[in-house]
Amino acid sequence: MDLERFYLDYNATSPLSQSVSDWLKSGDLLFANPSSQHSLGKASRKVINEARAEIFSTFNKSETDSKLFFHSGATEAFATVASSFAEFARLAGKDLLICTAKTDHPCVSVLNEKYLGPHVKFLEIKKAKDLSALHLENFEVLKDRKDNNPELMILYHHLWVHNETGLVSPLDELSQFKKIPDLYIHVDAVQAVGKIPDWQKLSEGDLWTFSAHKFGALKGIGFTLLSKSTPFQAFITGGGQQNGMRSGTENPHGVKTVHLALTDIKKVDVKKNATLRVDLLKFMQAEMNEIGEVLSPEASRSSSNTIYFYLRNLTSDMALALFDLNGLEISAGSACSSGAAKASDVLLQRGLTEFARNGLRLSFPFNLNSSDLEKIKSQLKIIFGKLRTSSL
Repeated sequence: MDLERFYLDYNATSPLSQSVSDWLKSGDLLFANPSSQHSLGKASRKVINEARAEIFSTFNKSETDSKLFFHSGATEAFATVASSFAEFARLAGKDLLICTAKTDHPCVSVLNEKYLGPHVKFLEIKKAKDLSALHLENFEVLKDRKDNNPELMILYHHLWVHNETGLVSPLDELSQFKKIPDLYIHVDAVQAVGKIPDWQKLSEGDLWTFSAHKFGALKGIGFTLLSKSTPFQAFITGGGQQNGMRSGTENPHGVKTVHLALTDIKKVDVKKNATLRVDLLKFMQAEMNEIGEVLSPEASRSSSNTIYFYLRNLTSDMALALFDLNGLEISAGSACSSGAAKASDVLLQRGLTEFARNGLRLSFPFNLNSSDLEKIKSQLKIIFGKLRTSSL
């Protein structure tokens, strides 16, 4: 009998949503340039306009108060926003302070390795061991910086839902930062869609970035919403597409899948998924008593689909092979290169240096059911049993 397999790596990439899959199978695909003025070009433009309307409606925004541009995903978006603010500050003759955390997604945490000009400096956001931001301390540091340099611009990156641990850092906790003039908040909303109850409520912030392959659309497409009052200088220039915010021929195929995937994801029962997560979390905590530890947040501060853990005697690269051989496709809790496990910033932040290369993440489907959950638990029990009786 073939081993039943479960894909549990949704935080890396989710499978195509049902509507996206059906549309691709239909063959009713677009190819004309949406900037062209003939009928086929106008058909492509219509698809993009409809997707824009869907995004604005989903997040309760409008073209009167907000702007929107499509891009290839969060990696491009965060580089674009940093470069945009650096250029705006340079043209205004101001300094720019970019605030990031070591435990942000790598596309954010590596920004301080880029040279954006002598007027650009970086500040590490302080976080507690559980990865929650120390908002009061960070606020006082930024207020002091602003008091000593009234012309200073500040770009503050906020990770809404942590991609490894699932920790939710609520947007409403950011309200005090808006008391500082010329401070702009860029929200990493990549892991929020369909995974927390209030993912459609962009209560605080100035820019919000999404990668659509995280919720059922094609890879290579994402979007950023920003308030009209937010300064912006285009990073990719040329033909002036997307109102000059990102030049280059637009991708109607990708944009269409954003529209379809958003329609599907709004049907997800986040509360049901959260209940199933708690069930699996308790099971893993009991089963891993001797061989590892679960570090995921409590239900009130966690996404509905993510569990983060480590094994005491097995590095992540070796563990992934073991899980895969037993039918569970999960991911390492830290980036891997050339098959070698790297130290997890999450585990280092927790002071677990000895196990820093052992982090693992389980992120399950938007439509997980109780029957599949029991099968996953059975296969986990086999894996944990092997670890408990082996010399690994």
